[in-house]
Amino acid sequence: MPTPRRTKNDHLIYADVVDSKSKAGVWMGAQDAYQAKQGQIMEALKDNASWVPLDNAIMVISTAPAGITVIAPNPTLPGLIALADGGSPAASAELQAVAEETIRKAMADLGIAEEEAA
Repeated sequence: MPTPRRTKNDHLIYADVVDSKSKAGVWMGAQDAYQAKQGQIMEALKDNASWVPLDNAIMVISTAPAGITVIAPNPTLPGLIALADGGSPAASAELQAVAEETIRKAMADLGIAEEEAA
């Protein structure tokens, strides 16, 4: 069962995991398949965001609200990690929500369903 997020008093790097069993309570499949799915999702995200290349990740740059979001495959679990940093706590939260929505849209477009954790 997912555990509640710890209280965070600073806005710098608001992190969350999308489609990861221990954080968001979802699971994409067996280990053999999830890394291929992570790659597909990352490629699909590039079509839906302004981004710059990073090694095995993408950085999304936003002006409304101003900030950056780094999206990368989770190295230890199925799913992707999105790290958002805006100019305020509200901007960081909005960037995080947009990243999660964009990831879920890319997954839906690819036919990769979120599954409830066991």
